[in-house]
Amino acid sequence: MKELRQRILEEAQIGEGDIIHVDMFLNHCMDMDLIERVGNELARRFKGAGVTKVLTVESSGIAIACFVGRALKVPVIYAKKFQTGYIDPDVYAAETHSFSMEKSYTVRVSKKYLDEDDVVLIVDDILANGQSTLALLELVSKAGGEVAGVAAAIEKAMRDGGKVLRRMGVRVEAVETVERIENGTIVLA
Repeated sequence: MKELRQRILEEAQIGEGDIIHVDMFLNHCMDMDLIERVGNELARRFKGAGVTKVLTVESSGIAIACFVGRALKVPVIYAKKFQTGYIDPDVYAAETHSFSMEKSYTVRVSKKYLDEDDVVLIVDDILANGQSTLALLELVSKAGGEVAGVAAAIEKAMRDGGKVLRRMGVRVEAVETVERIENGTIVLA
């Protein structure tokens, strides 16, 4: 997708290690027109896969997931990181670790919203190590559902997340792929 590619190359900033900051257009200050087009592109790639629900984790992937769900005409669920009074206590739960936040947490989805009849598309803004994605796969498995695949705006190919998922037989689609960071420059596939 030419527009996302251009925005990454022109605006993304490189943080410590290989952190790529796209918060100026994708996941903090959001360009909703761009995110809608990204969501529509990901939905197009999974059209015909029988998706009944879109699942993401709180919070950066929610906007993209909403546009994917709208394009596929299916509900969107986001796994909560904290148990609150607003979520049914009867949940599917899985542990995950965020390398960017350097902390572990539990993700939860109410059992009312995920079951064995669901074909779930997991959506996120950036696929790097894949830890949150693995936790979402675990939630779908606990519900007895099926996974249609994993869709991300950006995949960081220099990390193992996409490789691990593909070895597991999971279909992975990313709108753009960062191959590496070289001399302070983002190199896209």
